[in-house]
Amino acid sequence: MPSSRLRQLLKFVRVFGPVAGLRVWCALLLQSGRSGLLQLRIPGLAAPIRLRQRDLPIFWQLMVMREYDFEALRQAARVKDAYRRASSDGQRPIIIDCGGHIGMSAVWFASHFPQATIYCIEPNAANFAILQQNVAPYSNITALNGGVWGKHCNLKISNPDSGSASFRLQETAGASPSDSGPSDSLPSYTIDEIRQREVPNPLLVVKIDIEGAEANVFAEPVDWLAHCGLLIIELHDWLLPGEGTSRNFFKRIGENDVDVILQGENLLLFKNVVRNAAVNESLQADAVLGRP
Repeated sequence: MPSSRLRQLLKFVRVFGPVAGLRVWCALLLQSGRSGLLQLRIPGLAAPIRLRQRDLPIFWQLMVMREYDFEALRQAARVKDAYRRASSDGQRPIIIDCGGHIGMSAVWFASHFPQATIYCIEPNAANFAILQQNVAPYSNITALNGGVWGKHCNLKISNPDSGSASFRLQETAGASPSDSGPSDSLPSYTIDEIRQREVPNPLLVVKIDIEGAEANVFAEPVDWLAHCGLLIIELHDWLLPGEGTSRNFFKRIGENDVDVILQGENLLLFKNVVRNAAVNESLQADAVLGRP
């Protein structure tokens, strides 16, 4: 987030418009230095966002720079069409937000996909408490205090003294999901498990920002990836040099037909449904004509 107040104001005006941009900037200025929670009312959101001073860089990324906004991409039509089709059929498309922090990303998704069912998973208790406040006005968001992993187990935060958006998880030795586990243990959630809660609703978007735990999530083949309209993921090789935390992810992507686009810190992977349909038609034609 720029330190210059003028640059902040100019960006707010460009993104939110002159009146709303000035209003957000003034609210931020008036609350500068406050020790408690800030409240910022953002155009298009049903309720104010609550955040700490240290959360402002995340606010800038998500709400101002709009790093999850894919509307300008040609592939966006696929996601919007899938959303409209499901909604018109009486279904509620599923969005899974892995690494929810204080809920800003879940709120952003809720404002753009109001008919979707959104699951937001965050491991840190302090973050989760603010997340619950931010998502409370949205009846379609379910908040889960835990970690996203590749299997069922108990987890714990391995770096509890890190920044609020940098918590890493590890399995708790000797504990299983049926054990009470140590007092600081957290439940794990798999993406497939959450998806199965909402069958037959389609999986629309999965967002993953879990500080290197993507290595575990993609350690084995994942069924949900073939059904996901859009995957938004931040990889963390830059954070964990030499650990190869993205290796398993790239293995799984090679097994699926997707368009991959870099936007900000994230990779956006759009399911290539149009091409898949053409391939299926070609295979069907080959079968009818007896071609190998």
